[in-house]
Amino acid sequence: MEPADFAVKIEEIMAEVTSGYECVMLDENDIGMLWTFVIEDSISGYIGIEENDEGLNVKTVSVGLHLKDITDVSKEELMALFELNGELINANFSVVKYPSSDSNKSKEPVFIEEGEDFDYEDDDTPPELRDLLIIQSRLPYEAFLPEDFEAFVNNLMFQADMLLNNPDEDSSDETMEII
Repeated sequence: MEPADFAVKIEEIMAEVTSGYECVMLDENDIGMLWTFVIEDSISGYIGIEENDEGLNVKTVSVGLHLKDITDVSKEELMALFELNGELINANFSVVKYPSSDSNKSKEPVFIEEGEDFDYEDDDTPPELRDLLIIQSRLPYEAFLPEDFEAFVNNLMFQADMLLNNPDEDSSDETMEII
C-alpha cells in the first residue's frame, strides 16, 4: 500500500474508532507519518510509520499507548516492570521522555510603556523532561493493515491491564495502575 493510501485509510479508521486524532508529523511530500489519538477521553496513544533506513532497513508501523508517568518510580519498581516485558505478546514496555506540563505553561504577558526599556531574558533552558511508560507493538509496514488498528489497540490495552493491574500477582505491591 502506498503511504498516501495508508494515511487516508488510517485516518478513516481512526475517525470511526477514536474520540479524536491528529496528524503530528508529515513526510517531505506532506503525507502523514505519525498520528496521536485519544480513545474515550482517557486513553492516548500514537501510530506511526518509521523508515528505519539506518537500522533494520525495513519500513515499520508502530502502535503505542501512553500508560503512566514513571519519573519518580524506584529502581526496584522499574526492574519489576521491565521483567514483565517477557510476558507480553507481540508488544513491549518502553520509556520515552516528554516535557513536563509545568514547563509548557506560558508566562504572563509583559506590558511596556512607550520609551521604557525591556530586558529580554534568555529563556534557553530546556523544558523539564519526565519519563512516560508506554506499551507498543511494531511490525513490518507490509504486514500491517489499517483495518487492524482497533485490534492492535485492544490487544495493547488488554495486555497492559492484565500485567499492570493484576492484584493476584505475588508481587502485588509492585504492580502499577494505568493512568
